[in-house]
Formats: sequence, C-alpha cells, structure tokens
Amino acid sequence: MRYFTSLFLYLGLCAILAAEPSHPIGVRSLDIPDIEAVVWYPSARDEPATLVADNPVFVGVRVVKGAPVLAGTHPVALLSHGYSGLWRNQAWLAARLAQAGYLAVSLNHPGTTFGDMDPSWATRLAERPRQLSRVLDALLADDDLASRTDPARIAVIGHSLGGWTALALAGGVFDPARLQDACGNSTDKMVCTVFRNGGMTKQTAVPDGRDDRISAAVLLDMEGIHGFTPGSLRELSIPTLALAAGIGDPALPLGWESRAQAKLLPAATSRYAEVIGATHFSFMSECKPGAEEILKEDAFICQGETAPRAKLHEEIASTVIRFLNAGNRLASALQSP
Repeated sequence: MRYFTSLFLYLGLCAILAAEPSHPIGVRSLDIPDIEAVVWYPSARDEPATLVADNPVFVGVRVVKGAPVLAGTHPVALLSHGYSGLWRNQAWLAARLAQAGYLAVSLNHPGTTFGDMDPSWATRLAERPRQLSRVLDALLADDDLASRTDPARIAVIGHSLGGWTALALAGGVFDPARLQDACGNSTDKMVCTVFRNGGMTKQTAVPDGRDDRISAAVLLDMEGIHGFTPGSLRELSIPTLALAAGIGDPALPLGWESRAQAKLLPAATSRYAEVIGATHFSFMSECKPGAEEILKEDAFICQGETAPRAKLHEEIASTVIRFLNAGNRLASALQSP
C-alpha cells in the first residue's frame, strides 16, 4: 500500500474537499423478530427534538423520532457493535452518517449484546453476520424505507468484534483453527480469551457469512484478523477501510492485530490508518463528566486518550464518510502501518 504519514493532515484535507450537507436526524425502529434495530436517517424536520442513547455515562444524540425521511434515495450503512456492546455505542457515528445523507442501521446482536450474552456464542459464529443480513432484509422490505435506499451502496461498519462481523459479511472466510494456532496459549490477548471463553475450538464450523449486497466495509479497531484465510482476504473485491486505535493496549496489541490487517488486506481495494490519540474505546460514545466514578472498575472505557473524544469522533467520521463516498474510486491512501 502507499500511504501519507499523517492521518491528521489527511483528515484536514477531507474536511476541505468532502464537506457534506448536515441534515436533521430522524430515528425510528425497525420491526425484526428477536432483534432490536434502529434506523437513523436524514430528514427535513428538526423539531420536536429529543435525546437518544443518552445516559449518566455517555453523551446522547439529538434526533426527531419518527420524522419523515428526506426525499430521494440514500446509501445504507449497517453498524455492528463489539462484544458485550449495544447499538447505542456507535450512536455518534450513526448520527453523523445520517447528517451526511445515509440510512444508518444499528442493532443489538442477540447473544453478544450487554444484557443478552450467550456463554457459548463462539460456537455459532455465523449468527452475527446473519443477524446483519436479517436487518438488511427488513430494511429493504419496509414499505417506507425501501424506496429511499440505494441498493448499489450498502456498507457495513463494525467496531471490535463488529469489525470481525463486517469482514465476514464482506467475504472474509474465518477458520477457527488459524486463530487458535496464532493465539497459542496466550492469556493476555483479548481476542484469544474472548473467542476461547465463547466455546470456539479448532473444529468449530463457520458457515459462509458473505452477503453479496455489501458494497464496502469499514473495520474500527477490529479483532480476529489472524483467523481469516489469506486467500479470502486477497480476493476481497469491495473497498475496505481499517481504522486502528493509535494508542497501544497490551490486551489489543497494535502490531499483532491492527497492523497485521494492513499487511493482509489487499492493497488494491483497502486502506489503513491509525487514529492518533485514540484508544480501543474511542470508537464508542463520548463519556460525560463523572462517568469514571459510575463505571468504577470499567472506568478504562473513558480513559487513556491523548485527544478529546469529541474531536476524535469528528476525525473518524470524516474519514469514514469520505471513504464510503469515494466508492470504487477509493480515497487516497492513508499512512504506513
């Protein structure tokens, strides 16, 4: 791959060259059996506004519930949260996508969502990408939303385990034995512990999770690259963006995980960058003052960044939207791993 050396220089250029109109944000639920899903979309109505995804820990987003969808057709972005996460974790990104004209759909993944955790989830790894496909099915079957979607522009965006899900949906083939061999007896790498505790073995069968309707993929500090077969990664034909946290974490080794993505993803269709000042949790919602006291032993979710999370969100969203808007033409390369 060819890269710029500064992500911030690139992002500044993005802001100048790729400024998007900022639409009011409408929100409505999507009717899917056993799956909670929310659609964020551009609207012309900005009142009455209300806060969603807001709680004592995380900053919410101001939206208009049930507002009409802006006229015309819009690209789609499916958002997949991480292990034990919630659809609310990436509300900030869904909102920015909607402001830029996207229909963004976020969901709670049954079995790997906070409050709905299946101890043996990793024995049924195909369920996560299939859940996203079911959400897309529901969107395209919705009488009101289907006519507003552009079926040629459907992206998937995933954080952490959601990145694994996005890559599986994009066509990556996952072989549990490869990840087990790469992990060995490691007890310090989070991805190894999470998959092992979820019941995955070398013999775990993983049916194909690919969805041919997906036209682009974005991986946000993804975990699990060593389990994907090199052949399937070389054959990825859709644009794929991998954004990594620039601040290392012993449980999420930057060189072992994210920089391996830069080497394994095909140069012709992928781009990679490390977000300077970001931690693994910078891709979640902004923390409120006092959040660390509430979180207690989980306060690390709000700690460790060397730049304000709100600023990091603006930079991440700008990069993602520019990349998706470029389509097969791809935005300029980012930086060296």
